[in-house]
Amino acid sequence: MQKTLKKKMTASLLLTALAVMAIVSVCLLLGMARYSSAQFEDEVADVLTVDLLTEMNDSATGTADSAAYNVEQILEAYAAQLRFGMDRNYSIWDAATGELVGGAEDAAMTDNIVTAMNGEVGDAFSLLPSQMDVAIPVTGEAVLVVDISDDGSTMYAMFGNMVLFLTAALVLSLIMCLILSRIFAGAFTDSAMQAAREIRESDDSTLYPAGDWEAMATAMYAPAKKKKKKDRTDRDALNTLLPFLREGYVRFHTDGKILEINEAAEALLGVSFDEDAELTFEKTFHNVPMPTESQSMVRGRLNQNGQTLEVVFVALEPDDFAAVLYPVDGRKV
Repeated sequence: MQKTLKKKMTASLLLTALAVMAIVSVCLLLGMARYSSAQFEDEVADVLTVDLLTEMNDSATGTADSAAYNVEQILEAYAAQLRFGMDRNYSIWDAATGELVGGAEDAAMTDNIVTAMNGEVGDAFSLLPSQMDVAIPVTGEAVLVVDISDDGSTMYAMFGNMVLFLTAALVLSLIMCLILSRIFAGAFTDSAMQAAREIRESDDSTLYPAGDWEAMATAMYAPAKKKKKKDRTDRDALNTLLPFLREGYVRFHTDGKILEINEAAEALLGVSFDEDAELTFEKTFHNVPMPTESQSMVRGRLNQNGQTLEVVFVALEPDDFAAVLYPVDGRKV
């Protein structure tokens, strides 16, 4: 069965909305990751000032263990500001041996810690970090590295809120697509009906439009199975256009009864719907097998009324078919 214009427009609008949302989602994801890493780095820099680092350097005396203990006491004084114990923690490393000498016992070596062991501040972040850390060298009698890490839980919470926001936006987009497609499809049908009326009133055959009327007819005529009011609207629209189709159009039921036929089809097939109220498929299409319900589109040729005709059978509903036909030599009736 051919898709209706409304379904096609809904699909097009929805795909456009999904594409826009995908781009927005990527931008938001990267923006949030960058914001979180920048905020973490700024908060650490606000606490670990030059004066505090100088105090750490002066306290790093004796062995690595004793120096680490002294530095740890300084860091604990700023635990609230650095949010230790919540989503952040710290570790202290011996720059000479690479051993963990203080802070979190389960801390792992990172690239930033290696950078700090070489005497530089390690503050590199990946594009979408699962964990962030800033490593700072402490140069006293014992050379240490202080690493402050963030497990990213705050960033993940932001991502969760973003997912909820995007889900709500997706639902609203779907609703808007349905509303807009209904409006646009109705406007198209109204415009087509108005154009047909103007052509009929002008009585000028040169204004008869040429084009793929088969596609237009099958797109406009796809009545809903349950919404009878919508079915009536679509049928009225098609009936307005039928007399002006340059190709022949026939709609018939699987029981063989002809339901609709335009003047072009009557002339091509040599039949008259008005004269034969019980016009059937067999009388209209001589020696042509009726399409089955499993066939959505069948093309072929038939010889009738002294000419060869190209015919296309299209399934409209489980029990209804349409036929569009025209002369093989291209003659228009």
